[in-house]
Amino acid sequence: MVQLTNNTLFLTAIAMLAFAANSILCRLALLNAAIDAGSFTFLRLVSGALVLFMLLKITAADSQTNKPGNLKIKLASALLLFSYALSFSFAYISIATGTGALILFTSVQITMIVVHIWTGSRIAKMEYLGMAVSLCGFVYLLLPDATRPDLYATLLMIISGISWASFSLLGKRTNSAIASVSKSFFGASILAIGLSPWLLDWQQITGEGAALAILSGAIASGGGYALWYMVLPRISVLKASIVQLSVPALALIGGAVLLNEALSYSLVLATLLILGGIALVFLAKK
Repeated sequence: MVQLTNNTLFLTAIAMLAFAANSILCRLALLNAAIDAGSFTFLRLVSGALVLFMLLKITAADSQTNKPGNLKIKLASALLLFSYALSFSFAYISIATGTGALILFTSVQITMIVVHIWTGSRIAKMEYLGMAVSLCGFVYLLLPDATRPDLYATLLMIISGISWASFSLLGKRTNSAIASVSKSFFGASILAIGLSPWLLDWQQITGEGAALAILSGAIASGGGYALWYMVLPRISVLKASIVQLSVPALALIGGAVLLNEALSYSLVLATLLILGGIALVFLAKK
């Protein structure tokens, strides 16, 4: 079993809060039509790359790396990050928030658990129980608000979830979180710049939309992903997959507090189930 220090738990919590904040910022921007999906993706990736580059220089972090296949990992990470961000933004044009979150994090969960089992890792009984409790809470939270999704949007969100799960799994192989995430963002931003004639629509970008996209990229994405990459080598694939189920609950709570969305009894109960299941997984002993 992977032992977790208080520092790891703290960093994990902050990373999940950053992910939830990113969801709220994305909802604000796209649902209010303050910016189009392509432009949001472009500004999110480029701003994240710039901030991480400055952070990399300040901390003098180095990826150490002359390991075989390292270049392939860097290229794969950049492609996966770009795929996640682009698919996520465009999926939310025509899919309900709850349905999209359900598809996204279910895809993440299934992908990471399949890899966990495929690599020969055993799952303890308490981990099975924690997974079941979290998934029950997750379904209870989102299904009442879910609608029949558009097929194209559903496929995009599945691609986004698989891309994010794969990006996270590659993060377990890194030795320098800031350097690795910076290079992933740099590669993804190069792709975005190359595709800018098809991504950017200046007529659709408002000041509010640009600010939300930049805040999403610079703080919620860049900072959150750097923390996540610091945590990943310290926890198992199973724990990494389960803990991300807290993000939709945290995002909905944030929406209630910051966006005046209704905070219902069912939301509170589902949140307790999700976080309780996560606690069981983290406390599991083989």
